[in-house]
Amino acid sequence: MASIIYAVLLLVSFLFLIRKKSDPESYFPLKIIGYFVVGSFTFNFNQLSFPLGFIVYLIFVRPKLNVNVKRIAAVMGVLVFFLIHWILPFAINEWESRPTYIEHKLGSVYTLNFQKENDLIKQELNLDNSLSLEDFEADYVKNGRITDLRWQLIGQNDNTYHLYKIQYDVSKNRYHVMHHQLDTWAQYNRLVDADHFFENLNVLNIKDITDTKGDFSSYAIQSSGERENFAIKNKTYFIVSNGKIQLLDDKQLPVEGYYISTIAMEKTSEERDEQGNITQESFEGKEPSNYLFDVEFGE
Repeated sequence: MASIIYAVLLLVSFLFLIRKKSDPESYFPLKIIGYFVVGSFTFNFNQLSFPLGFIVYLIFVRPKLNVNVKRIAAVMGVLVFFLIHWILPFAINEWESRPTYIEHKLGSVYTLNFQKENDLIKQELNLDNSLSLEDFEADYVKNGRITDLRWQLIGQNDNTYHLYKIQYDVSKNRYHVMHHQLDTWAQYNRLVDADHFFENLNVLNIKDITDTKGDFSSYAIQSSGERENFAIKNKTYFIVSNGKIQLLDDKQLPVEGYYISTIAMEKTSEERDEQGNITQESFEGKEPSNYLFDVEFGE
């Protein structure tokens, strides 16, 4: 796309400047093209582009004939440089990064099919199945009302990573999705396949898990999406395999796998303004349980 724009602007500039000749000069058309190319010549350093050609023109080039026309050609060249290397990529990135809103009303967390929610996002965004998951979190209260739901999907296309930040807006009953393109993603190879994650999450009976924890201010389901090691004893670990859940004995540690944590949140403090409105709250995690899948046992 950039090469096409460059060729079109070069042609337009050439047709405009070729009629501006004031002094007889041999090879004038070629010289006009040369000044344009010099003005647009690019030097790349650490993924940043600089108009090196125009700097060289300002310092070293001193034309004697058709000075104004050649200066305009060089200036047009550097303007095209800014357009193609700075303005156009910024505009494309802003367009591709614009938020996407998906109108959708959630029910109780106890009846919610998380896998279908992820399928909805992929369908609305026309995404394929080769996506990894990171930073999943669902917060809710005792009656099942969801107060926060978010996760990230990451896909790779050649040398480019596509990040989709998904956040549910509970006040407007809709998903808010932001898309970003990145050159690197260090932990990408350690992330779980998104469909596989939600398949295992749906095995959990959130209502029974919540009732077992007791009455608290709120509850959370969390996962970084990364494969991790687990070796600390006297913690509650379960293994999710083939749609079944089994308690993990301390004697089986250490293990490695993906995890889903369920936590009860107990309020420890709060601050209120002069009108009595809560301005800040602090919570502490209680009764954590880790549900592991794709587990590999250590020696």
